[in-house]
Amino acid sequence: MTLEKIKEYQKKFDDKYKGNIEFNETINDSNLEPLEHLIVCLLGELGEFANIVKKIKRGDFTLNKKKNELKEEYIDIFIYLVKISNQLNIDIEKEYFTKMKKNEKKFQKFLK
Repeated sequence: MTLEKIKEYQKKFDDKYKGNIEFNETINDSNLEPLEHLIVCLLGELGEFANIVKKIKRGDFTLNKKKNELKEEYIDIFIYLVKISNQLNIDIEKEYFTKMKKNEKKFQKFLK
């Protein structure tokens, strides 16, 4: 499945979602609340991911034992990134390659 198909699938899901926050409207200067909510959700998922890593690092668990939980939190993070890209109309693939070209110049001395 392509990234564009994933974005379409997420948009269809979000169009059906009926909660307190709209996940299918375009975000602009007059409706920043959905973006603020998505950022809080994104950071919450990132925090859950980081908390698992912290516990692995201090020796509570092995990476192998927590890998499935890490995968789930990682995908939750990805879902919120996809939601944000849909609502801000960001072409992830195009912008990724644009940014990587900048990174290639910026980090040229570290590339072999």
